Amino acid sequence: MEWDLNKVIMIFNKMKEDGWDTSTPLKWGFFFMNSELEPLKRALNELKDYNYKLESIHETDDHTWVMQVSKTEILTPEKLHARNISFKELAYQLKIDVYDGWDVGKPDE
Repeated sequence: MEWDLNKVIMIFNKMKEDGWDTSTPLKWGFFFMNSELEPLKRALNELKDYNYKLESIHETDDHTWVMQVSKTEILTPEKLHARNISFKELAYQLKIDVYDGWDVGKPDE
């Protein structure tokens, strides 16, 4: 997946139009996919040092492992863009098949 800052800016603008306050902490989720579990565990250990929380890790019907981590924080489009690039590099370094992107939600209450 390619990461384009202009697309991220457009998404942030749409979020604001839809009533999201992106200047407050939001729960950001990030997804990694791999054919084997062990590289995802290594990524999780590294990400825990940066206060990421494991949301889920499971094997799909086609035997692909999917891991979602999250962090509640304030991100700008530029910071999210940089995070996407960093996670793509992390996946490459740890031999994880795919950094599959992000989602966002309201913080846990």
